[in-house]
Amino acid sequence: MMGVDEKPVEPKPAVVCVLFDGDGKVLMGRRNESLRFMGGHHVFPGGRVDEDDSTKRVLNEANDDTAKRKFAAVRELFEESGILLTEGELPGASMMRARREELLAGDIGLLAILEEFDLQIDGFRFEPAGHWITPEESPVRFDTQYFVSRFDGDAHGHTEELIEGELTRLDWYYPTEARERWQKGEIKLSPPVSYTLQHLGSVEHPACLDLLNDQEGGAAGLVERMELRRGIYIVPLETDTILPATHTNCIIVGEEELLVIDPGSKDAEQQAFLNNQLDRLKALGSTVKAVVLTHSHRDHVEGVEAVRTRYDVPVWAHEKCDEQVSFSVGRHIEDNEILELPGSPGWRLRALYTPGHDPGHLSFYEETTRTLLCGDMIANPGTIVVSESFGGNMQDFMDSLERLIAIEDATRVVPSHGRFEKNPQAVIQKHLDHRLWRENKIREKYEAGATSLKDLLAAAYDDAPAAAMPIAEHALKAHLARLGIEVE
Repeated sequence: MMGVDEKPVEPKPAVVCVLFDGDGKVLMGRRNESLRFMGGHHVFPGGRVDEDDSTKRVLNEANDDTAKRKFAAVRELFEESGILLTEGELPGASMMRARREELLAGDIGLLAILEEFDLQIDGFRFEPAGHWITPEESPVRFDTQYFVSRFDGDAHGHTEELIEGELTRLDWYYPTEARERWQKGEIKLSPPVSYTLQHLGSVEHPACLDLLNDQEGGAAGLVERMELRRGIYIVPLETDTILPATHTNCIIVGEEELLVIDPGSKDAEQQAFLNNQLDRLKALGSTVKAVVLTHSHRDHVEGVEAVRTRYDVPVWAHEKCDEQVSFSVGRHIEDNEILELPGSPGWRLRALYTPGHDPGHLSFYEETTRTLLCGDMIANPGTIVVSESFGGNMQDFMDSLERLIAIEDATRVVPSHGRFEKNPQAVIQKHLDHRLWRENKIREKYEAGATSLKDLLAAAYDDAPAAAMPIAEHALKAHLARLGIEVE
């Protein structure tokens, strides 16, 4: 994290070239596993704009910065794939490879190659397709312009050729095919790449480019909707929750049909932001099917009515939520019930009854992407409040944690508060171990003579800040009930 007085790193200009062939496939390269940044990910050709990148020999582009970026896009594409997108007669394959190797070695620049063979770059061939800026907290930042271009290998007399280094393979994928492979875990994609593929595969040209270049709509710059896996979107919303949390993750699942899990914000601006994200997915062909609840606490349900009425959809939840909410629950979700959504492949959300934090709490395991949506079973950072005053039960909570740990196939866990994590079993075990450690400490302090609630709270939670003591008291009472200990 950045310090209070630290200024964000200035982003370096960069480019990406999304190259289509005549069949509608896009060229992607797999980054070397040994690379620290995005190792093993499939990416579009691209990279930093170099000082030697020029505006010379770039036609039909009046803006110097854009002309230089298009020059850089041609260079990066040539370096990484051997494809030289220029106007004019290209030299033979052996000469092309020799010049490419010289370019990779730094012995020659692209401008010299263009001048040697009297080649030009046609700016009209590179259409803007989104603009991404790395978040301010990142130690390395890029200001990346995406371009879309088209390539017919037969017409240009050459095709792609891999020279291993930064990339270890080259693939042509239909945009939807790449996302399906990502969903199955066959390839890795970063958020900008998956986002771009989704638009290119869902909407015809040029409407897809209008969406990708829509700054106001959120397609450019920082998109505050993270797609963790294909069809698993995380939308953090500001809610009336308990510190250190300030947001509740609204999770959207699906593609053709969408389930909206825990729209918890009552704030009008936050609701408008969520509506914008859902409307953008609708523009790609999606429909909202239902609102789904993990449980009924206010930071998970205060935006339900807004979504329900705007999209005219039902609310699905565990039956024990009925008496705790003011709106109607249209469908009761049972333990181990599968919520299926269409797709190729589709999504299978297995409902897991996990009481303890709340009597009607559900977690959801998406079986295709092996993603565990655990609601308020853990927080990251922080810990979950278990309070008997709000329907909590520590024994049930511990049992529910054990149940989630037993899901051996899960590869990601997404809590309602905080960021997702890999290795769900280890992450959840750590939370369970902390509960057991605290419980042992409570027992030890009680046996050592701290037999009043006040004394036991001070002794067993001596490591907690004063501001956390009201919350700690709820947890203490829940632990005591599980231990069968009564105090004054």
